[in-house]
Amino acid sequence: HGKVTDFNGNPIEGASVELLDAKFEPIYRTITDRGGSYSLSVGEGVYVAMYACKDYPKENFEYWAWNVIAHSDLEINPRIDGLEVYAINAWMPQGAMPSMQAYFRPMSLMRAKKLSRELGIGFPASKDELKNLKVIDIAPRLMKDDLEVTIDAQTVEVFEINKVMETLDGGQSMYAYVIQTALPKQQTGSDYSRICITLRDSETEEMGEGCLFWKKPDYV
Repeated sequence: HGKVTDFNGNPIEGASVELLDAKFEPIYRTITDRGGSYSLSVGEGVYVAMYACKDYPKENFEYWAWNVIAHSDLEINPRIDGLEVYAINAWMPQGAMPSMQAYFRPMSLMRAKKLSRELGIGFPASKDELKNLKVIDIAPRLMKDDLEVTIDAQTVEVFEINKVMETLDGGQSMYAYVIQTALPKQQTGSDYSRICITLRDSETEEMGEGCLFWKKPDYV
């Protein structure tokens, strides 16, 4: 359950909220009410992702929560705008300074629309229309001031930001990021952490957010 809003805290009525299975197909879905609130009754388990959006892709890109651990009542409050923080993964590097590494692919709605205009094609562009494009460049150019990362609701320092290339299944490439952050000062007793990444595109002023439910390693 939770509430879908924009980044000014305004509730978004009529937003779609979906919980996806391992095949990336929605198995639970609902629509937010006038106050932006939603609630889903789901089977206990771990779900690959939760999606929330309204007016995709014309007005907003999506909010994503990944590896959703539904073992008890769970509150997720999506905020949506023009940035999408897709495919968040995280790990703690063994044998290195205690820290967290996180990978994600950010995508900008305004940059995607601009790319379509430059190519003289419709929006949203189809895979066939983009097949001759080597790099689909719709990612913001992120600096440390453009990110906020929380782990278990505690803001952590961002040490490093690395822009990398990701090859898609069609052989094209898109930009993604690998970041290194500090660990939270206070540890929880849970066997997983909630990692939230909030982004701002300083050129387009778009915002975006996503989270990952990260299972802690069971080291002896």
